[in-house]
Amino acid sequence: MRKINILNCKAGMVVGKAIIYNDSKILLEAGARLTASYINRLIGLGITEIYIEDDISKDIVVRDIIEEQTRLEAIEIVKSTMDAYYFGDKLNSDKVFEVVNKIVNEILSLDDIIINLMDIKSCDNYTFLHSVNVCVLSIATGIELKLNYDELIELGIGALLHDIGKVLIPPEILQKNSALTDEEYEVIKQHSIFGYNILKTMPQISDKSAMVALCHHERFDGNGYNKGLKQNEIHLYSRIVAVADIFDALTSDRIYRKKISTIQAIDYLTVIAASSLDSEVLRCFTKIIPPFPVGTGVILNNGEKGIVVDTNKYLPTRPIVRLVFNADGSKKLNFVEIDLAKENEYFIKSTVELTK
Repeated sequence: MRKINILNCKAGMVVGKAIIYNDSKILLEAGARLTASYINRLIGLGITEIYIEDDISKDIVVRDIIEEQTRLEAIEIVKSTMDAYYFGDKLNSDKVFEVVNKIVNEILSLDDIIINLMDIKSCDNYTFLHSVNVCVLSIATGIELKLNYDELIELGIGALLHDIGKVLIPPEILQKNSALTDEEYEVIKQHSIFGYNILKTMPQISDKSAMVALCHHERFDGNGYNKGLKQNEIHLYSRIVAVADIFDALTSDRIYRKKISTIQAIDYLTVIAASSLDSEVLRCFTKIIPPFPVGTGVILNNGEKGIVVDTNKYLPTRPIVRLVFNADGSKKLNFVEIDLAKENEYFIKSTVELTK
């Protein structure tokens, strides 16, 4: 199984993972064959990528770090919580605690925490799926930082609801497909204050969790908003969520820009943005994110193209690769898998989406 851009999909391709839209509605089940009308429908819904099963990705298993049902429950809770506030209904903290407990327990049960985020975002459900991804990434990072169970729950709640304040931002600003004006950016910045105020009204939500909504755009060097806090003036939970928030945003297609690859996002965090983020949080975060996730198409230094079939925990930049195309672009008659940790003459030059 591998993820490909919807524009590279062709009629007859087999769906590798159920395509879910509008939180819980399944558009196409795994195993369904694409048709031209299906592809056009997905494009119309703003879905930019899907998972497929084909001969070059046969037997490649891309595992999510949490169960699909848990992810769906978490998405629904983010949406229902935002809807409840918008319509003036009572906010339910119990369901938030329940799903965060489930996420924490599922991640803690893993022998190795290696993250492949398997969601398929569209413009309409970005905020909900992004919130769940940030929660998962933050909890996994918190585990690497040796937070205790109660701290992981507090962190997870704050991360899951970190963007709840966006419910009060006009959609024409949130979904604008061009650069924001200075005035619009000032409006966007208010979502962190709105979010904090909303979470403070929810029973059982701790101030530490609520502060994540308020401070996830603060930066370690003092150049964030809304208060310009720096270093340890920013609570650890907010410093963790800041990293997860940036990473998931960079690796997601948005209305106004295309996503970048995992390795590019890691480079951005550890080089360009390093001074604005907590270095210890970054160190732990990069331990759980393989720069070349399973299913990624890659080009080697000899020009051959392949697909990552497994990662090497202690040499993350040197995964196991299934070679599919020769350097001249012709397809190999027999695919060969090489472990880059053992084949020192080869290295990954860049990532690529493999097309037939």
